[in-house]
Amino acid sequence: MDLEDIFAFLNFYINKYTGSYYSISELESCLDYGQMAVYSDLKPKYATSQLSKECLSPFRATYNFTTLISGYVIVPATNYLDLLAIQIYFQISNRTIFYPIKLYNEDEIADRSNSQTDPVTATSPIGEQTAPKTFRLYPTSAYNGNVSYLTRPIAPVFGYTVISGRVIVYNPNTSTQLQWRDSEIPMVIVKALSSIGINIGSQEVMQWSQTKTEANYANVNRQ
Repeated sequence: MDLEDIFAFLNFYINKYTGSYYSISELESCLDYGQMAVYSDLKPKYATSQLSKECLSPFRATYNFTTLISGYVIVPATNYLDLLAIQIYFQISNRTIFYPIKLYNEDEIADRSNSQTDPVTATSPIGEQTAPKTFRLYPTSAYNGNVSYLTRPIAPVFGYTVISGRVIVYNPNTSTQLQWRDSEIPMVIVKALSSIGINIGSQEVMQWSQTKTEANYANVNRQ
């Protein structure tokens, strides 16, 4: 669903319930709040629900790293939001072996490093998060690996020009659309409206979207 349609839907319900309309900047903020609320609902279910994984798939990213001898891994992405997994890989007998890194708290690192029953080695390291987007692997060594993480959904931007000082004309070329799949956008809209005290169901959004699509299709056929 395009931003023009989403903003029209939001203002339709805002006007219906409040008798007023939101400005473009207010709608952008409202929609961004809505998408972050949906993200927060889905993220805890990521590892347990295939549906949640699919919903958040547009935000999955991977950073490949080669550490120095210190074992530090710093993800350079500015839109990094949540860690999914860290793994290293190495070669043994011409085979590439992948090993997942388990992260521990500071007070657990020493005990794990001294373990005799489950020793920490360069091929079975452990790690800790030392700062946002920053991880350290133990034992300190050089590693090759990758970090899987979720990025922050990009905030929507409604591009437009103003004609005759008051007429707003939408410009899709300068707009930043939502990254969500079409199947999740109704949830985002519902959350956006609920943030300002307007409670509707996803079904109403889907019905409106279908009506809008049919109307657009009819207009094209009449031309």
